[in-house]
Amino acid sequence: MAKQDDLENRLRRNIVRLVGVPEKVERGNPTECFEKWVKDQFGPKTLTPLFAIEWAHRVPTRPLPPGALPRPVLMKVFHYRDRDIILRKDLPEISINGQKVSFFPDNSMEVQKTRARFLDIKRRLRGLGVSYSMMYPAKLRVAALGSTTFFDDPREALKWLDRHERQLHGARQNADGD
Repeated sequence: MAKQDDLENRLRRNIVRLVGVPEKVERGNPTECFEKWVKDQFGPKTLTPLFAIEWAHRVPTRPLPPGALPRPVLMKVFHYRDRDIILRKDLPEISINGQKVSFFPDNSMEVQKTRARFLDIKRRLRGLGVSYSMMYPAKLRVAALGSTTFFDDPREALKWLDRHERQLHGARQNADGD
């Protein structure tokens, strides 16, 4: 099962999931629409000269009820460097037709479930203003208190956070006061 999951994730490596794109914005040709839109949003100097999208489409589902969230868009980026640029979290907010769009790697369901176990911890870290990131497949990287710590198990991360929460809160108050 581990080999199968690894193979599935390798096949999905250059696929980016866009969340928040309004329905029917692509007007019949999603590949061309999103390739042009990404170029406009990121600019020619940010992306590589080889930037291209191999294909793009909406996640297929049953017809959506009125008022439902739009279906995610999947797009396969030709070059991994462009994928890395698109997935960077330090970029300014990106929107389409006034709707905020978020970019995520398209991981297998198993990896998504494993990463979801860290959601509460990430929420607490964000609330404390602590820098963190998720490394593939599901390792939490926390940069705080002058060091970087890695967690494979959410229980260990929770213990660490409970033990250091006062220090982290104090560090945030000092940073806000400066």
